[in-house]
Amino acid sequence: MFDVVRELLAATVEDLSVEDVELDSSLRDDLGVDSLARLELVAAIEDHWQIEVPVEDAERLTTVRQIVDHLATVVPAPAGEPS
Repeated sequence: MFDVVRELLAATVEDLSVEDVELDSSLRDDLGVDSLARLELVAAIEDHWQIEVPVEDAERLTTVRQIVDHLATVVPAPAGEPS
């Protein structure tokens, strides 16, 4: 899941590479994610995993780790894998 989030961030933020994204990176301070990029990232996450991220959840996710942890609680495990 972390690798996909890294790819989505790199695709969303100009001049950001996958290698720049670390688990404990701050979206704003370390990666330069502004409010527009945050909206684009949330839309990309919703599209990729076919989920809806409520605005209040999106606003409190400020690090890559928080995003990954949140996704782990809302994205269903693939069939055949323990939940």
